[in-house]
Amino acid sequence: MIILNEKGASQIALEHLTKLEKEIGEPLGLANSETLEKDFGWVFFYNSKDYIETGNFRSMLAGNAPFIVDRNSGEVHVTGTAKPVEDYITDYENQCRV
Repeated sequence: MIILNEKGASQIALEHLTKLEKEIGEPLGLANSETLEKDFGWVFFYNSKDYIETGNFRSMLAGNAPFIVDRNSGEVHVTGTAKPVEDYITDYENQCRV
């Protein structure tokens, strides 16, 4: 078991974004001001780099679900967009307690 700090989790998040960029063909960036720290780890939000840098709504992504970096394993868990992000966080917290 590893115990990540925020810096290590951010590095994992950036590596995850690099993979996503290759899949969708769009430069991506973390929305750092939206990152949530929880007991289980961090919830990262992202968008196109252009949207993050300029705020131009035409550059905003749709369907980009936030993802969790687990503090104890370093694993990335993608959430979803069908329900509020708080529901996915609660589901993950409950899963961690099992």
